[in-house]
Amino acid sequence: MADMSTPELSIETTAPPSMGKNARWLATAQIAKTVVQLVGLGILSRLLSPTDFGVMALATVVTNLAGLLRDMGTGPAIIRSRTLTPNMVNSIFWLNVFSGSTIALLIVLFSVPLARLFNSASLSVVLCWLALTFPVMSLGAAHQALLERDSRFRTVARSDVLSYTCGMTAAIIAAHFGLGVKSLIIQAIVHSSLSSIQMFLASPWRPNWRCDVKEIRRIFGFSSNLTLSNLVIYLNRNADSMIVGKVLGAIALGPYSLAFKIMLYPLQSIALVASKALYPVMSAHQADPVALREKYLQSVSFVALITAPMMGGLMALRVPFVAVALGSKWSGVAALLLWLAPVGFVQSVMSTAPAVFMVKGRTAWLLMLNFGVAVVHIVCWLIGAHFGGLHGMVIAYLVATLISAPVYLRLTASLLEMPLLMLLRALQWQVVLGAGVYVVAYGASRTLDLFALATLPHLLLAAALGGLYGLWHIHRFNPDQMSVLRRALHFA
Repeated sequence: MADMSTPELSIETTAPPSMGKNARWLATAQIAKTVVQLVGLGILSRLLSPTDFGVMALATVVTNLAGLLRDMGTGPAIIRSRTLTPNMVNSIFWLNVFSGSTIALLIVLFSVPLARLFNSASLSVVLCWLALTFPVMSLGAAHQALLERDSRFRTVARSDVLSYTCGMTAAIIAAHFGLGVKSLIIQAIVHSSLSSIQMFLASPWRPNWRCDVKEIRRIFGFSSNLTLSNLVIYLNRNADSMIVGKVLGAIALGPYSLAFKIMLYPLQSIALVASKALYPVMSAHQADPVALREKYLQSVSFVALITAPMMGGLMALRVPFVAVALGSKWSGVAALLLWLAPVGFVQSVMSTAPAVFMVKGRTAWLLMLNFGVAVVHIVCWLIGAHFGGLHGMVIAYLVATLISAPVYLRLTASLLEMPLLMLLRALQWQVVLGAGVYVVAYGASRTLDLFALATLPHLLLAAALGGLYGLWHIHRFNPDQMSVLRRALHFA
C-alpha cells in the first residue's frame, strides 16, 4: 500500500488474489462465529428473560434495516476500483462517518415513536444505545474494504471472530451481574468497537481531513444503486413473513419461519463466503473477460457442488430431520421443506451473480433486476397464500424462483460474454448429484423403516449413505472439483 504522499494506492499484492484462500478463511470465521453464537445463546438463555430477547429482536429489525445504509455501498466501490487514489479513499471515509452519524441521529429521533409502534417502552432506550454502533462501525468500514481489496481475509476473519467472541463474553458477564437487556446492548457495542479498532490498526492507510465531493460523485451511481438494490432484497426477504402473518396468521408463521431458517441459514453462510471471496478476485481480473468467466464458473459450480447434495439430502430426510432437530410438535415443517429445499439450491446458484454486476459496474441493472424479482415473488406469494394456505405459499415460492432464475442467470451470462448454455453446463453434474443423493438417502430411509430403528440412528445412517454416494459421485464425475474440495480443506 502506497504512502499518502503518493498519487495512487498500490493495487498490487504480494501474490495474486486466491479465491480458495479467501473462502477458507471466511468459512473458518463463519464456523467459529456460529459455535460462539450457539454456546453464548445457550448461556444467555439461562441468564436473561424472554422479554429481554424480545426487545432486542424488535431493535434488531430497525438496526438491520439501517445497517444497509451505513456505508452506502462504498466498500464494494473501493474493492472494485483499479485506480484507487488516497483522495478517493479519504472522501469515502468521511462519507461513511457522515452516513453512520446521520443514521444514529435518525434512530435516536425516531426511537420513541418506534417504541410506541411496537408497544414496548424499553425499546426506545435500547435503540438509543444501539445507535452508537453506527458511527463506530463507519470508522473502520473503509479500512476493512482496503483489506478485502488486497484479499487479506485472514486478518479480516481473525478480527471478526475476536470481536464477536469478546462481545459475546461481555454480554455473558453483564448478564451474570443482572444487567438484563443491557447485556445485549453491551455485546453490540463491544463487538462494533473492537471490529473497527482492529480494521483501523490492520490497514496501513490513515485518513486526513480532506474530503473531495468530486470523488464521491464518481462512485455515487455505483454505490447508490447497490444500496437501493440491497434495500429491495431486504424487503423481499421479509415480505413473505409479513404475508404469512397477515393472510394466514401468527400460528402459520411459526412453522413457516422455522422451515425457512432450516433451508436458508446454511445457504446464507455458503453464499456469504462465496460472494465475499469471489468479488475481490473478479475485481482484480475485471479487464480480462476470459479470466472473469473462468473465476465465476469455478465459483458457481463449487457452490452448487456443496448445496445440491445438502438440499437433496434435506428433501429426502426431512421427516426424521425435523423429528430430531425440532421435535414431533413441528412435524408440519417437514412438508414445507419438500418445496423450500429446491428453492434453496436455485437461490444458492443465484447468490454468486451480484458480484458479476458489481464488477461490471452494472448496479443499476442489479437494482432493476432485484426489483422485478421482488414483484414476481410478492405476486406469487399473495396468490399462493390466498388459494393454498401455507402449502400454497411455499409452492408459490418455488414457482417464483423458477420464473426469476432464468432471467437472473441469463443477464449474468450476458455480462460475462458467454452463452447461458455454458453456465448451465457448469451446473449439470451438480444437479445430477443432488438428485442422486436424494434417491440414495430416500431409498436408505425407506429401507431402514423396516428395521424400526430409533429416529436419530435412522437419520444418521441414511445421511451417511447419502453422503458416501455424494463423495463417490464427485470423485467419479467431478474429479477437478474433488481436487478443489481437497485443497479447500487444506490450509496452505
